[in-house]
Amino acid sequence: MKAYIALIALTGALALASCGGDDDNETAAPPAEEVVGGTNHSVLIAYFSEPLPDNGVDAATSASRLTIDGTTYGSVQFVASIIQEATGGDMIRIQTATLYPTDYTSLAAQADTERRDGIHHELATEIENFADYDVVFVGYPIWWYQLPMPLYSFFDKFDFAGKTIIPFSTHGGSGWSGTVTAISQMEPEATMVTGYSISRNSVAGAADDIRAWLQRIGMAE
Repeated sequence: MKAYIALIALTGALALASCGGDDDNETAAPPAEEVVGGTNHSVLIAYFSEPLPDNGVDAATSASRLTIDGTTYGSVQFVASIIQEATGGDMIRIQTATLYPTDYTSLAAQADTERRDGIHHELATEIENFADYDVVFVGYPIWWYQLPMPLYSFFDKFDFAGKTIIPFSTHGGSGWSGTVTAISQMEPEATMVTGYSISRNSVAGAADDIRAWLQRIGMAE
């Protein structure tokens, strides 16, 4: 019973962290371009998503995971898959050298510790031809009001100068939670284009909405 109560308390704490602040901080970001300029782009979809359970645990144990046609996805992974399908871009998952735990309680606790301590992970992800891409979609969940710490490592590792960045995220009610501003500050020499943010509870039915957004920004027919 004590363990069950502790899990409820932790879930509530993470929900508050996810819901607080909403989009207030987003307004501090430089104005984003509404569409991607030019044509014949070389597109990369890079995403960091929730680790999937490897022990047969049903996706319903976390709102950040969903099952579509028998396949389990992290919420960000599913959005990335729709973008890849619509744009024909290359897709890669941002992964840390040390894997995250898959159970919710341990994952939430570790993410909070990383946030407070400012831990920048070593990444296992290598993109040897990164310079060849001119448009990079970058996807992530909102963790404790901000970018997951591996995203800071990702922007540290790769040179985005002269590229177009298109962010996309899933959240528990917080919207962007200031993350667009954070990316703009880290990558001042890149062009930011209007991104896509959606509640993780709505992802499963969002494929058409994602495609419509891609059309609005000039990245899909």
